[in-house]
Order: sequence, then structure tokens, then C-alpha cells
Amino acid sequence: MIIVDDASEDYPYEVIKKYEGKRLKYIHLQRNQGYSHAKNVAIKIAKAEILVMLDADDMLTKNGISIRYKKLKKGYDFVHGRVLDYKNNKTSISRMWDLWIKYRTFVYVHAQGVMLKKNIHRKIGLYDENLKSKSDREFFARVFNYNFRIGVVKENVALYRRHKKQMHRSKEKLKNNNQLQKKVLNLIKKRKKDLSGLLFLE
Repeated sequence: MIIVDDASEDYPYEVIKKYEGKRLKYIHLQRNQGYSHAKNVAIKIAKAEILVMLDADDMLTKNGISIRYKKLKKGYDFVHGRVLDYKNNKTSISRMWDLWIKYRTFVYVHAQGVMLKKNIHRKIGLYDENLKSKSDREFFARVFNYNFRIGVVKENVALYRRHKKQMHRSKEKLKNNNQLQKKVLNLIKKRKKDLSGLLFLE
């Protein structure tokens, strides 16, 4: 397990330090550089060839790892599982999952529901650190556009916490959402044929 602290201000190490050791590595970044950079830091140092990302305020279900791992071992490169919305100690199936089942497009892939082979990052690059939001969506578009084997599990694998301080509800993101959306769509179109300018695993 790798925890990347992107210069947070709530002193998480006070909680983490008692678990730190061979099975848990803690990395503290001196300044906040965005979640894409933080994820890339973890991917680069990960020794495992199978990766699962989990954002700071979200949770895994008890069998969320093993469920996806069993599917991945059947020959898939990328596995997507169902993520529940979690609010006020109650869970519900998100509309995003229903749209995923209907359309099976990268637009509705939930980042907390993904398990993938590290080799994908060797072939199509890491997260785009120039994107302050929507970099998950842009990366998932590359996965779909480059024909990796995608598997689906319908069991619950993670819980997505909904609250007022979520990053996607920030004033900056809401204000610039249309501009960000246009930028991402242009990148998606370009990167169907051209992956230059991206960071890659060595």
C-alpha cells in the first residue's frame, strides 16, 4: 500500500505512522501539485504489476480487491466494478453505474472502481499532470481507444463519499467546467493517434 500525501493540511501522518512498515509506504510531497501528479508518483514507485487507486475520502468494500483481481486474472487488462454512493452513513447505487451498464463507454467509468495492469501505463502513458481535473476521464479514454481488454464485475467494490468539500464541487472547477471539458475532449481526439508529450513509465 502506498499513501501519497499531496501536501495536505490535516496531518494524516499522525494516523498513518503506526501502520507504516514493509506493507505500507508513506510519501509526503512538500507542495500540492494536484491529484494527477500524486497518482503518478505512486505508480512510478509501485513494485506491484496490478494497481488500484483510492482517493482520500473514499473506501473499499471488504472484498473490493479480490473481486476485481479474480476477474483480471481471467485475461483482462482493466476491470471496472460497481461503486456505491455514500452519504450520511447511507449507501445507494449511483446513476453513473446505471449509465455505464447501458453505454459501456469511458465517460461512465468510476475511478474508484478500477483495477488495472501497470503495463497499460507503459504503453499509453501516465495521468496528464497538466489537467487539474478530469485527468481520470482522459486516461480512461486512452484505455478504451487503444483496445485493452476490459472486464466488468457487478459486485460492489468501493464507496464514493459525497460531501460539500469534494474536489469536483470546488468553485474553481465549477467556474471553469465548460472550458475544462472542451480541453479534455480535444486531448481525447488528439491522443487517439498521438501520445507524444505524455509521461511514460521507463
